[in-house]
Amino acid sequence: MLHCDEKKIGTYLIMFTSYYFATKTDSILDNKHISHDLIATPPTLHSHCGLCIRILPLDIEHVVGILEEEKISHSGIYKYVKNQWIRWDS
Repeated sequence: MLHCDEKKIGTYLIMFTSYYFATKTDSILDNKHISHDLIATPPTLHSHCGLCIRILPLDIEHVVGILEEEKISHSGIYKYVKNQWIRWDS
């Protein structure tokens, strides 16, 4: 489980194209002992899937590499900055 402050400052959300990819990513990150949360997609972010993964900044590059390696598609990555989620491009 991810341990970050309630303000979400600096955290990332990875959106998915399906529940399958969200839960598969959750399992993979658990097995690799990478801190994360599988959470409901915030209503402010429109997505094809109601689940997303929240991770800390220090893990973003590693997790993106895992997604590519595992051929898991996502529908966007967002970073929490100044009280809003903004799209992040790796």
